[in-house]
Order: sequence, then C-alpha cells, then structure tokens
Amino acid sequence: MRRRVVTFVLFVAVCSLLVWLFEQRLSLDQLIAHESWLRQQVHEHPARSCLLGFVFYVAASLIPGTAGKSIVYGWVFGLAISVAIVTLALTLAATVSFCFSRYILYEVIHQRLGLYVARIDRALERGGGFYLFTMRLVHVPYTLTNYAMGVTTIRASSFIWATLFGMLPGTCVLAYAGSQLPTLRMLAERGVLGVVSPQLMLAGTLLAMAPIVVRIFLRRFGFSRSRSEPS
Repeated sequence: MRRRVVTFVLFVAVCSLLVWLFEQRLSLDQLIAHESWLRQQVHEHPARSCLLGFVFYVAASLIPGTAGKSIVYGWVFGLAISVAIVTLALTLAATVSFCFSRYILYEVIHQRLGLYVARIDRALERGGGFYLFTMRLVHVPYTLTNYAMGVTTIRASSFIWATLFGMLPGTCVLAYAGSQLPTLRMLAERGVLGVVSPQLMLAGTLLAMAPIVVRIFLRRFGFSRSRSEPS
C-alpha cells in the first residue's frame, strides 16, 4: 500500500513538473526539441529503441529504490510496447537476482534473513508458487523478495511464472498512466487545462485504487494479508 501511494505521488509530481515546465517557456522549448528527437528515434528505429530500453530497464531494476520507471516507459513507448518491455525486464532482473542469491550469496543471505526466509518457506509449503504470486500482486518489496526467494525451496520455474504474471497487473496500470501523460508539445500548444482528459483522470484514479482493488480481490478469494506476507 505504501509503495502504491509513493507511485501515485510520483505520478502527480510528473504532472506538476509538466506544469512547471510550461511556465518556463524557454526551457520547455529546448525540452520539446529533445523529446521530439527521442520520439523520432523510437518511431524510426523501433527495434533498436526497444532493445536499448529493455537493457536499461533490466539494469535499473537491479538497483533498489528505482520504482516508477513504468510510467516513464508508458509515456515514451505507449501502452502495449511498454508493458511488454517492462514485464520481461522485471522478470529477467528478478531471475538474475534470484540466481545470484541462490548460487553465490546463499550463506550470507541465510545468515542475515534466516528468520524471514524460514517464514516464507513455511508459506511456500502451503501455497507453492501462488504464494509468491500474491506477494507480487500486493507489491512486497521487489529486491528483497528476489534475494529472499533465492534461498528458499521454491523452484526457479515457479519463481519466473509467479513474477511474470504477478507483476503484470501493476505494470499495466503504471504503463497506462504514463501513456496518458501529454507530450510537452501538446502541453505547450493547449495549455495545462487543455491536456486534462478523462483518460488522464482515469489513469490517476487507477493508480490510487489499484492496491485497494487487489487486496479486496485477494480477501474475496480467501487470500488474506496473513497469506500474502510472512507472519
């Protein structure tokens, strides 16, 4: 819940930044030129742009505390392409951390997170891969989960599918929010009020409501907080 609030604040901050840039006309003109160049590169060289975007997202996902990137990718690449890039990149980065934890840092992590890992292992015995799936849905800290899971008994295949599908709903919401943000050129031409649309308002609403809806869904089907988090 806390992470979702931070993401919503980030979304509002991006909108506020666009407003501030509009007021700084000279700076905005320069940024419009850079944005136009970036979008032209994505349009003229889609394969290369997607590959570079994918590599950058994987690298950034290995660094803790870099949430909210999906909004930017939705703004640059659009909904469908950004969802594909982000979902695959998050899954690959998570798998790299998982393998690094399991085969290289096993002893160190087990010593430092032994109690936490033991609780997860007991939950995995009851729920299997679906337990991790629910953790991904409610956005238990990404990096910590990746490394902790590496020293549990979960199979790598279960870890991959649970991560892939568990993070997909949240990725879709964030990418959609980013895709509805106006371009800087639109902002300059139409003004701040001119770019406010029902889609943009819906995007903000989804960011705020998504965590609540997910938790209601999990409770409705019998997966309470005690099953989605170690206790």
